[in-house]
Amino acid sequence: MTLSRHHHPSPIITALSSDLGIVVVAAIVIIAVYLIDTITPLGQPVWLLYLVPLVLSYWSERYYAIPTVCIVTLLFLVGGFVASPAGIPIQEAILMRFTFFLIFICAALLLWAIRRRTIRHENLS
Repeated sequence: MTLSRHHHPSPIITALSSDLGIVVVAAIVIIAVYLIDTITPLGQPVWLLYLVPLVLSYWSERYYAIPTVCIVTLLFLVGGFVASPAGIPIQEAILMRFTFFLIFICAALLLWAIRRRTIRHENLS
């Protein structure tokens, strides 16, 4: 591979790395995980895949991207719980979802704090 190829990223990579590309990919992942979540019975930890759009939102240039993705994803997490067919007992499913709910919020707060620090550092430079 020549050196010049590294300096000219493909249009697909450029489009996906833009804010719009990140939003589109995150939305597709959220909807896909939700659809899989509604098909699989309670107790299947498909909802762990909701971490993917949260991590993707870190690379957005928007300051509010991480909290927005967090709120939207949590709504889909609750919706997936309600729409999922029976599997394990409801009490266990609630405990699993609630635990992930708390972990997800902590991860979002951590990512947002890191992103805010990065944005602040970029603005000072």
